[in-house]
Amino acid sequence: MAERDRNPRGTPGGIIASAAFNYALKFFEYAAAKYPELGKCEIEIRHASLQAATVVSTLIQQERRSPEDAKELYAHVSRGFPPSARHRCLAAIRNLSVYLLKADRDALGPDEIPSLASLAGVDDKQLANALAVWLGGVIMDKWTLGEADKPAAAAMARSAWTSAIMIGRMLQAKGK
Repeated sequence: MAERDRNPRGTPGGIIASAAFNYALKFFEYAAAKYPELGKCEIEIRHASLQAATVVSTLIQQERRSPEDAKELYAHVSRGFPPSARHRCLAAIRNLSVYLLKADRDALGPDEIPSLASLAGVDDKQLANALAVWLGGVIMDKWTLGEADKPAAAAMARSAWTSAIMIGRMLQAKGK
């Protein structure tokens, strides 16, 4: 196998994982001054959680765009993370996925990301609200968002959704 084939960065899953991580870094750099309360959470949890929200948003958007092509992305994403981050990132993706699907995590196989096809028809606003609540719960430790918490949680959700749009464009440009 060629060295390039072993590098997940050039694969669709690698593109998604890498771009989602980069967008998470950029968001938290921006948010440091505007939402200092987000800095209370461990950096690894913050990054993995927003990266997971971006990956899940990307998969949902790809399900909308081309359900047949999206099926292949799930396996690519599972293999797209560097080994040092794979467990943490996949755990966050799986946690968010089962949260959104209201599914049983124990029913998943190892490293399996459940199909998000059923969420492709859900209204964007409803998805954004669900992402905001999950991100607020995981990153801010507030599963019931008060008025003071909603702007930061909503900003994270918007960032994930917008980043997913940009990742979708990257995938289209690569012919994926």
